[in-house]
Amino acid sequence: MKQIIVLLLAAVIIASPGFSQMSMRVEPPVDFVGDGCTLFPDGNYRECCYMHDLDYFRGGRGEERRASDKRLYRCVRGKKGWQNEIAAPVMLLGVRILGDSWMPASFRWGFGQKKPKT
Repeated sequence: MKQIIVLLLAAVIIASPGFSQMSMRVEPPVDFVGDGCTLFPDGNYRECCYMHDLDYFRGGRGEERRASDKRLYRCVRGKKGWQNEIAAPVMLLGVRILGDSWMPASFRWGFGQKKPKT
């Protein structure tokens, strides 16, 4: 009986959308080069954008995307310069609107994953 319950639980976990998204995650190639701060000037926060590019390459669940976007915001906002106090919320707005995985853009969430053809 215990084995049946374990098998049923495993089947439910594997069939869940979150599991399938996690199993499709890919790591960027060793020679991965991000494009910096896409559609935004590279300021003294380029490394923030690079880390964000890595997250967007990998993709994942919606919560992971929100966390990545918040990290970008905090990283840019934490850099010296008054201009970063303006840049951070503008960048956050941009990535939240333009970075969704269904967008037909090279910088969308999960751009390193192959999209299933429908």
